[in-house]
Amino acid sequence: MVALPGEGSATTYHLRPPGGGTQWSAPADGTTLRPVPVKATHATLLAGREAVYDPRARQGSVPVEFHFEDGSTLNGALILTTAELERLYAQTSRLLDAHERALGGTS
Repeated sequence: MVALPGEGSATTYHLRPPGGGTQWSAPADGTTLRPVPVKATHATLLAGREAVYDPRARQGSVPVEFHFEDGSTLNGALILTTAELERLYAQTSRLLDAHERALGGTS
């Protein structure tokens, strides 16, 4: 940050990227200064919770825990349409087959 609103006659934040670069400004009310969200790295199945199917919505819900780059986690749900459930079933079946082959079993 180069200058804060209220310092001298500044009515905006004056900013420069870390390490240098082109200076830019943002309104003093902070409307353009939103926190940058932490990126999710992966999701895992939530232990102790079962997937459910809602026949009225024709959707399945799989409880998951989202993991973020900063080490934080957040519980959520993977909502899948019938077509997505079928695709996920086909993909996980292939993964299980590959796992069995890797262990020397048959499938």
